Amino acid sequence: MRLKYSGKPGNYLRLVCLALSFFIGISAPALAHRAHAGLTEIAWNTSTREIEITHRLYAHDLEPRLFHSVQGGWEETPEGVAKIGKYVRAHFSMANGTEAMPLTYVGTEPDGEFIYVYFTTNLPEAMTELNVHNAMLVNAFDDQVNLVNLTLGGQTQSQYFRFGDKAKPFVWGLIKED
Repeated sequence: MRLKYSGKPGNYLRLVCLALSFFIGISAPALAHRAHAGLTEIAWNTSTREIEITHRLYAHDLEPRLFHSVQGGWEETPEGVAKIGKYVRAHFSMANGTEAMPLTYVGTEPDGEFIYVYFTTNLPEAMTELNVHNAMLVNAFDDQVNLVNLTLGGQTQSQYFRFGDKAKPFVWGLIKED
């Protein structure tokens, strides 16, 4: 189809608007997700007396690491859920000082462009220093940054993880019981 200017002012304006909307429509998906970032929230649940870990990752960043081809709905299949847990377990760890803390995989929850991945662990009797290592997707993207927040007693501590980072310490303060 060839568009040509007919000389009428309204037609020219329509042609410009059509061209702009075409180019904006093409470039929007490419610009939608430029940052490679993950978020991990660690919190003490006074009701269950467990430490809860929630990871939020971009689904389309994680998918190529788990599957050889793009598959719709992969994050809700038993195979996909198992692969997500295995991947996160291999790239995220917590330790009480130098003693590794066993993480229990709870499951996943897709939410739009994100995948939420849930783990829990029991609080050791004598917690000294919480050391966290988060290497999720750092081998996949040069600009990957993983933010880890620890919230205790209404206060939040944060650490950023990039490629090559080792475990980082968080100060484990007194937990205020509700």
